[in-house]
Amino acid sequence: MTPMTLDDCEKIFDQALLSESESAFCDAIEPLFGQYEIISLEFGRGSIFWRARTVEQEIYPNISDLDYPPPELAKQGRVNDRGIPCFYIAQGKETALAEVGATEGQLVQLAGFRIKNESPIRLAVIGEYANVQKNGYMHFAGRDPDMTIAKIINGMPRHDAVKKIYIDRFFASVLADPDASNNGYMFSRALAQSIYSRIGAKGIAFPSVKDRGGFNVAVQAEPSDQSFHNVSCIVVRIGKPRKFGLVEFTIIKSAERLDDDWNFIWLDGGDPDVIGMYNMTKEEFEMASRNPGDRNNLLRVLHSTAIRR
Repeated sequence: MTPMTLDDCEKIFDQALLSESESAFCDAIEPLFGQYEIISLEFGRGSIFWRARTVEQEIYPNISDLDYPPPELAKQGRVNDRGIPCFYIAQGKETALAEVGATEGQLVQLAGFRIKNESPIRLAVIGEYANVQKNGYMHFAGRDPDMTIAKIINGMPRHDAVKKIYIDRFFASVLADPDASNNGYMFSRALAQSIYSRIGAKGIAFPSVKDRGGFNVAVQAEPSDQSFHNVSCIVVRIGKPRKFGLVEFTIIKSAERLDDDWNFIWLDGGDPDVIGMYNMTKEEFEMASRNPGDRNNLLRVLHSTAIRR
């Protein structure tokens, strides 16, 4: 069999993007998976992921207001069909704010979520081959665990490695296409289903549409309930628009905890730069409490993620 070339890849890319249905798109990209290994990693406890929602009138009182919508309200999205809710989260606050298109003076409520200690989750990670090739680490995870991607790239002939990177870039561009809504997210939803059909992942991490360098994660609803829990909530006011994608904001309210009915209990006054955190493990609480004035203690807590192949 004649090896697939970069020109062959481009023909497949073009054919796929001319597809008139999800099934046609899946059929078109099928040969690419013979040349491409989906990166699938298990993520444990670690950094906070964020969901943002603009405040139209009143601040949202309950965590359910910032969770994924019920099936009857779930719209067709980037990787989900209508009526099938999906838990979309962003790697950072700035990415979450960029994704909702927050404007100057607007109030935005951000809910932070972490992975539970007892419920790690497996994610497919798209768009990282080139990052590891260039920089030696994944943008999403902050490193290349066990040099997983580096070993894949370095363990094959150069032309095969370049082909794999090229396919990864194409898949990333489909998932992060800023114009994907024009065709009802047909291609990105089809690609997501192709990925899910090949690996046991419960979610997909992919480059942010609106924040260059940032990553978003789409997690299936039921697995998100099992693996994620709310650990923080803040209300921010968006500042003056800045160049180069910088999102300026001021924290005006921070939650102290959730009550028994999942309502936010807000901190009274205090330092506007302090973000309340709750649902920490005993070890995390002790670490964060060792020196309250040292914010690096909290960083140590948040970046203790275990990532496995």
